Amino acid sequence: MKRITALLVFIIFSITVFAQSDSWYFSFSMGRSFPLDAYKQTDIGNKSSGYAQNGFNLILDATFPLSDHFGVKGMASINSNPVDRKMLGTMLETRIPTSISIPTLADHQYLSLSTNAWMWNALMAGAVYTFNFNRIHWDFQVLGGMNVTYLPQQKLSYEKPTNNWYYSDINTTNSNISYGVLAGTALRFPITNRFNLKVAIDYFKSGANIKYEQLKVSTQGETIVTEQIGSGTAYIPISSVSGSIGFVYYLN
Repeated sequence: MKRITALLVFIIFSITVFAQSDSWYFSFSMGRSFPLDAYKQTDIGNKSSGYAQNGFNLILDATFPLSDHFGVKGMASINSNPVDRKMLGTMLETRIPTSISIPTLADHQYLSLSTNAWMWNALMAGAVYTFNFNRIHWDFQVLGGMNVTYLPQQKLSYEKPTNNWYYSDINTTNSNISYGVLAGTALRFPITNRFNLKVAIDYFKSGANIKYEQLKVSTQGETIVTEQIGSGTAYIPISSVSGSIGFVYYLN
């Protein structure tokens, strides 16, 4: 929530600066985010599976028209997609090293999983082309820029009370910065002279690198020994389609 608040403050400040020209218009919209391809896959044999489920998106943008048809746009987008906990947990169980034995099915009760949702924030700029039909406007846009992905902090633990050790599989990276691109279209319908209703569909593509390690922590008398018994990396392609609805405000 703190990250979202800070980003919104930054965007509002930026739009205040842009507003020195009365040709600008800006919009605020929100809607649903639908993961695609590997990002939504739950294939435990594919290291690129993202296990992402349908989530939400929030968009704030500002556009400066250069002519009746062309314009330049700056956009900030916040997106979140929950994780399929069942399939993610199954994947993490399958990569438990053979040196860590879980003797019986009953011992699975000592496995515990914690994870949070995918979240990514994109700051992008690009071009907009508009078809004008009386007071209805049909926009097509292509944008690119920086994408900051806050990774699911997944952790699988195996801790049996009768053992003097426990096992942990945990992500070692909190976030990843990468390049993101967006292509989309939107319709703007007049409500008043200054306000429009906007309905939009956007396609977004980026990616994120994940690093993880597998630890065995043993108690030997009063000494705690931490042993790394495995590690790895994975690249998750992030792609989604979002549908949103919001309002446009014209400064002139």
